[in-house]
Amino acid sequence: MADEAGQPAARQANESGARGFFGAGLSGLALVTVSVMLVILFGFLDAIHYTSIRDFFTPDPAAAAGTLGLAGGAEGVTLSIVIVSVVFGIQTTSSRYSPRIMGIFTRNPLNALVLSFALASILYTFLVRAEVKVNYVPTWSVAAAVILALVNFAILLPYVGYIFEVMRAETLVSGIIRRARRELRGAVNSRHARRRRNALMTCIAQVTDIAFGSIQLGDMPICVLSIDVLGQLIADDYLPVRKDIKKDWFKVGHAEMPGASDQILAEVNRAGTWFTYSIMSSFVDMIGLTPVHRKEAVHAIAVATRKVGLAAIQAGDSEVAELCVRFFNTYLRAAINQSAPTFASAIMNEYRRLAIGALEWRPDLAVEAAAHLLRYGRHFDEAGMPAIYGAAAEDVTDLAIEARARDPEVTHRLALLMVRNLLDRIPNARPIGLNGLFKGVAKLTFWAMAADQKDVAHILVEGIAAAPPDFVDAALDRMESMKNGLFWEVNERVIAFDWVEQPLRAEIPRLRAALRRAKASGHGLALELDADPAVAQDLVQPAPTAAADGSQAAPAGSAEPPAAATPATAGAAAPVSADPAG
Repeated sequence: MADEAGQPAARQANESGARGFFGAGLSGLALVTVSVMLVILFGFLDAIHYTSIRDFFTPDPAAAAGTLGLAGGAEGVTLSIVIVSVVFGIQTTSSRYSPRIMGIFTRNPLNALVLSFALASILYTFLVRAEVKVNYVPTWSVAAAVILALVNFAILLPYVGYIFEVMRAETLVSGIIRRARRELRGAVNSRHARRRRNALMTCIAQVTDIAFGSIQLGDMPICVLSIDVLGQLIADDYLPVRKDIKKDWFKVGHAEMPGASDQILAEVNRAGTWFTYSIMSSFVDMIGLTPVHRKEAVHAIAVATRKVGLAAIQAGDSEVAELCVRFFNTYLRAAINQSAPTFASAIMNEYRRLAIGALEWRPDLAVEAAAHLLRYGRHFDEAGMPAIYGAAAEDVTDLAIEARARDPEVTHRLALLMVRNLLDRIPNARPIGLNGLFKGVAKLTFWAMAADQKDVAHILVEGIAAAPPDFVDAALDRMESMKNGLFWEVNERVIAFDWVEQPLRAEIPRLRAALRRAKASGHGLALELDADPAVAQDLVQPAPTAAADGSQAAPAGSAEPPAAATPATAGAAAPVSADPAG
């Protein structure tokens, strides 16, 4: 699954980086070792006439001066290679992603260590060369200078390999996130929480820059990795310690959130959600930059948001959980604005999984998510992408079936929601969208009848009976006659809307019989349909002067006004039985 595949990505990057550095180190060590062995071998052959090893290795003044000159010159070349490698790495990485990446190189202690060691070796060699006289050779100093030169040559190759490894985006992301985790842990009960917060914001900005650059360059694995680690940072590191961070850490202004309105600042300061809000706002920007054929980035965003939402529910953080719902809705709106139905399928699927995960802890959140799924499915239908309406209906159907074992009241409310949407959209919906919506209602009805869920079946049968008979008969005929459920096109869907699994296919004749009895009884639809659940609670209220006419303005966080309750009643008749034998 996508979750399991995304989790070890950063670890794999670290392991590959360690293996690369270790391999380059062995190469440098082997180079120096071979050189020393050759010197010893050929020196032994050339110096047979010497009576002792000490005489062989004791240089005269001319030889010592020449050796030191060569060592100093070679160390200078080594230093120039190091500098060129560092400059090349900084320039390439910053131009590919963001100039903010330069801070990673300047703060890297290994870069400073290698440069300092090379400079110190050159300076030491010059000073030792000055000590050599016509009749005096500082033997131990010359030997130390030669050893320092050998060390410079040995670390050159692994350091160049290290620089190229650091330039890899996987290594950059892993290093930045490690630093972000340290800053986040350091902000807990710290007197320097704001300084930690600034460093953390820099880390987040660097990762988002890498994600943006990867989208523009078409490097989607790096983009997916960046999104995944940002989601893990919130779910695994931030939410568990959120309650232990001092309150002033959560107070932000325009400097921390440039471009945000005063209402947004007031809301995040009230709820203490600026950190999650900032990261997910960058997700919205990424969706706006993502081409329609790069749906893997949007899928990674939806997965990360779902993980954060479930982690917030488990931690009892209702503010972050509700914020995730609002951002899911924002993702769907962004997909509508881009006319990208392929984005909607991935977003809705993860939205449904968030709602399923919320059933045990926040059933109200699950109902709210289902209402939003159908609402945005309707918006897709109105925007000329009707197939998404059917996908939304099937997601709500799956959610209603899952909810029966955990909270039967949620299934009851979702059945009412599906029926109301069907009856409201029959006059205006496009045929493809209306067919998909009806199939969701019909499949939920088949499940309710097969599982002997009579309360849910009553609601659904009464709703279908209120629909035009010709439309219902034609839809059931297509469902009954379809022999192959594989969709005839290759797209986001695999199973056709008209397909019904074999165990539920036997319920089609029973539904027809129940509908005939409903028509014969002369009873109309007698359901009290609930209003849409509220989108959000306790949002920041607008200023008293916001409404010029003195009336109360809409809440600041509402994306659209909630639909008014439209109960459809036709008499006080008893509900129609969904059982053909009843």
